[in-house]
Amino acid sequence: MLGDAHVAARHNDLGRLDFIEACTHETMRLRPVAPINIQQAVRDTAAGGVALPAGALVMCLMRPAAVDERHFAQAATFRPERWLEGLSASSSKRVAMPFGAGPRICPGRYLALAEMKMVLAMLLRTFEIESVAPADGGEVRERLALAMSPVGLRLRLRVRAESGVRSST
Repeated sequence: MLGDAHVAARHNDLGRLDFIEACTHETMRLRPVAPINIQQAVRDTAAGGVALPAGALVMCLMRPAAVDERHFAQAATFRPERWLEGLSASSSKRVAMPFGAGPRICPGRYLALAEMKMVLAMLLRTFEIESVAPADGGEVRERLALAMSPVGLRLRLRVRAESGVRSST
């Protein structure tokens, strides 16, 4: 990923982190941070046979289509390699749209993706993921505020021997 460096020296270095980018896309497909996207009809129209007058607000749920077998094989399974395979990434990204689309697409999407890749690369450079599980051992719960977030999820890391960092327990 980063070789001997602890951080990417140049922005272009982030472009080499294809698998980490695939992991971010797969994570956002399964658990979008903003699972509800609200749009407003600019003119009288219809969607799915439902009449929408100009000015009507439409709440789009982002998760259902992204976990539907019609759009993704093994839709409930975390498979980051699907973003690296021959599947049409452009059509897949049209189903899983964590940053929205069109003229109202999130202006911070590239910065957010760069930050996610950088943090993951730095984390994995120094640590191995030992476990990720809810504190109570049950199912992962989520809380919706402005954004969706897990509740009580614990991450246990182990220092990589080759990282040069000494472990303290």
